[in-house]
Amino acid sequence: MLVSLIRREICAIFIALLYILFGSEYCFPQSQKTEKTMDTTINNIQTKNVAPVYLNKNDPIFITIKERAVTDLKQRSDPESTENKLIATKIETLTKEKQTQLEALFVKSINDYTAQTRFEIGEFMRHFSELQEKDPKDIAEEYDIRVQILGGDKYAAEYWEDGIAVNSEEHALAWAQELAKRSPDNKGIVKEVKKTYEDARNSINAGKQERYTKVMALLYVQEKDGSITFRYPYQALIDAILK
Repeated sequence: MLVSLIRREICAIFIALLYILFGSEYCFPQSQKTEKTMDTTINNIQTKNVAPVYLNKNDPIFITIKERAVTDLKQRSDPESTENKLIATKIETLTKEKQTQLEALFVKSINDYTAQTRFEIGEFMRHFSELQEKDPKDIAEEYDIRVQILGGDKYAAEYWEDGIAVNSEEHALAWAQELAKRSPDNKGIVKEVKKTYEDARNSINAGKQERYTKVMALLYVQEKDGSITFRYPYQALIDAILK
């Protein structure tokens, strides 16, 4: 059944819907980089031509967005939530025509969203699903949240991955043990993985590569009453399914 496939793919049920409707090129495992993106012309032009300006960390808007960023990111990641159960039920009734309509809506929505946040589509899709599955404590330890001013009433909450934190010895050991379970005959896997992670840390400490890498950006808007609203990237799709 489609619903069981969705729940088996990933915890974030709606990202799994995208996987089923639009193909695996839009959902990327953590260890896999991709060059498969949709039309990123707008993104690339904006990224190159607009020098980023960031809010000071004492700015009230920055404080508000940072305090909410993780909660907003994970708000739809529970497959047992009432809304996600309803989405799962609706999915079972989708016709081929409806799937085609949703695919067109998806392409437009994600292009518009990433153009506004000045971020590339492929990286956004990969890290959005990854981060939704992470523990909030791990996100706090492994990512630096920065808020870019996009102009007008719009802001981008950017997730910058800390290369030292994600390549820690603790993470190396955990990943090595996981790989050892999958390949019990590879006796040297733990040593190899720990060495790889150590090399990454040493490279950063030696200044050979940047410590922080921007991996995702979420859109926020300041409303006329001064409140800050998070714009969920797939809201248009959810609305179309539940309509």
